Amino acid sequence: MNNTLQSHSSNIDNDECSLTDTQILALCKEFASITNTDTTLAKMILQENQWNLERAVSIYFDLLIDEKKSSIKEINNQYQNSELNIKSIIPHIELSNIKKNFKLLSWNIDGLDEYALEIRTQGVIDIIKKEEPDVIFLQEVIPTSLKLIRIFLPEYDSYTGNIEGYFVVILTRREMFRIHGFEIIAYPNTNMNRNLLIVHTTYKNSIEIDLMTSHHESGTEELSSQQRIEQLKLCFQRMLDAPLQRIVLFGGDLNMREKELRKIGNIPSGICDLWIETGKRNECAYTWDMSVNTNNNFPSNTFQPRARFDRLYFRSTIETNIKFQPISFELKGLEKLSSIQRYCSDHWAIQVNFEI
Repeated sequence: MNNTLQSHSSNIDNDECSLTDTQILALCKEFASITNTDTTLAKMILQENQWNLERAVSIYFDLLIDEKKSSIKEINNQYQNSELNIKSIIPHIELSNIKKNFKLLSWNIDGLDEYALEIRTQGVIDIIKKEEPDVIFLQEVIPTSLKLIRIFLPEYDSYTGNIEGYFVVILTRREMFRIHGFEIIAYPNTNMNRNLLIVHTTYKNSIEIDLMTSHHESGTEELSSQQRIEQLKLCFQRMLDAPLQRIVLFGGDLNMREKELRKIGNIPSGICDLWIETGKRNECAYTWDMSVNTNNNFPSNTFQPRARFDRLYFRSTIETNIKFQPISFELKGLEKLSSIQRYCSDHWAIQVNFEI
């Protein structure tokens, strides 16, 4: 949050008269921009919340969640005994015939940072809506963020590694996928309740794909490093064990150190690192970069770490008639949210495009 808005949020709770018309208008515009509403509604909600922007935004989204839940319940009650199926009314084959590329996005959205969580989650949602990936891997999601994601991204189905604390999520675009099931594999000896989430799918009614995401053990301690090694080995083995006619996509915030990859003998044959496969562009080399990302407030006169913690791996299919070729790798979430002057997360999103 910029200094002006920060002072508004903290100092004017009981003193509306301390605001000038210009300051009130600025707050209303910020609220309207964040919530995609108008300044009339913004002024009403801000006034009811003593012009505290963050509180007003949070309450607005809470009200919206309640309203959406009520609407969904009403629709479900109306049609629960009906033979109508929306998939039969709006067949996905039309979109399937048009699409010539496949897009996968992975992002640790930093749900453990409570600061402006709803605003940052809405920023994540806005980027997803703009990019329109077919599949999304999310890590460090908490229930509050998951509710917003499910409400504002209704075109996706969601699968979670847990429902409490923080967890991983896979989103699949509903009209493009048929889902056969999912698995949650707990990691032995994890101290952080980490696991591997796998969703078994068919894409465009013809391409079988296993989707796998995880958030590997955090920390610099030797014990954490050893756990990451074991977790990575398990994930690579699951990729190799998948039926050969299936494509396998795996990734997430793996907290990867290169020495750990070397200890397991590097990437197994038949699996590729998609950043390397698409040309190792230097501008995409760091997905957690404290020399640029200021969310964690590393002082400028101290060491500012950066790393490629977030990775995506690919195992192709033996089916020769299926084209699924990685063509580009990019970072997303590189812009600060103007209303709070922070990034959506302390991690950048990573996104890969495939030609199909």
